[in-house]
Amino acid sequence: MPEREGVSQPMSTVLFDAASHSYRTADGIPVPSVTQILAKSGLCDFSFVEDEIRSRSMQRGNSVHWMLQFEDEGALNYRQVPMKLRPYRKAYRDWKLGSGFFPELIEEQFISHFGFAGTLDRYGRLPSTWMFPAGSRAIVDFKTGEIQEWVRYQLAAYSIKIHSHPAMARTVRRIALALRADGTYKVREFEAASWEKDFSIFMEAKRRVDAGHVEHVRGDDKTRSPVYC
Repeated sequence: MPEREGVSQPMSTVLFDAASHSYRTADGIPVPSVTQILAKSGLCDFSFVEDEIRSRSMQRGNSVHWMLQFEDEGALNYRQVPMKLRPYRKAYRDWKLGSGFFPELIEEQFISHFGFAGTLDRYGRLPSTWMFPAGSRAIVDFKTGEIQEWVRYQLAAYSIKIHSHPAMARTVRRIALALRADGTYKVREFEAASWEKDFSIFMEAKRRVDAGHVEHVRGDDKTRSPVYC
């Protein structure tokens, strides 16, 4: 099968367990996710957030992701969308209309040859602008909360799915899109000049987690699962 323009072919068939948010290769070998690495290394820390609040936030985020997947696949029945979710759809549609973004990969799972896994919310193309006269391509990650600094590391790692070689991966734009309950949105794009540093920080975090030097958990309870971002 020929490669889609600008997208590397996957290293391995991905086996994904949604309940545990875990990834395995076709041979059943576990592969840590990008967000698990960030959480275990302490690059992102939601341990101060109460369990009930975290649970509600995760449910909201999952619901928004499902809704927008149906939206971009042309399968969404708007009349069945709960009222509380409709503003998030409006925010996304307004951003797409204003930016001209056209999605090419939707909720795309991958396993990288660097030994980590993840799911791209969106990858697609943007029209030409004065900064990008030939147009551009971007990874877009949805957030239903504030955009945190650790997202730059997350998207640097995700860009390896698009181009397996770092020299090319750094050319992919990294955009975080915060969708809000009032129907508005906020965009943060991470600068291309920081890609090498951001990816290096992520890979160092992975090395430490792989070596067992870091295990970031909630409070003092070592029996709990790590906090995932």
